[in-house]
Amino acid sequence: MKLSREEMETIINYDESSGEASVYTHSGKLIRQLAKYAAERPQECRLVRECHDGAASEFLVPKSWLKVKPPRTASAAQRAAAVAALAKARSAV
Repeated sequence: MKLSREEMETIINYDESSGEASVYTHSGKLIRQLAKYAAERPQECRLVRECHDGAASEFLVPKSWLKVKPPRTASAAQRAAAVAALAKARSAV
């Protein structure tokens, strides 16, 4: 059964009593990244199960690995300085 892109989801579950979070995902990129971490750091990250013939996986990771971080916003002065630095670097070549 082929899932649509909308049905291919990532679900992160955790509660306050545990230090671990469950990450269930259909994202191939995230599965490869978590599998790499599970191989490198088996005490911290581990594969729990594979579903849908390997198209989805569930991993347990430390809650401290989860972050919600908004994108950085630059002020007008910072943008102007970056433009000037880029122009200087281009003229030096």
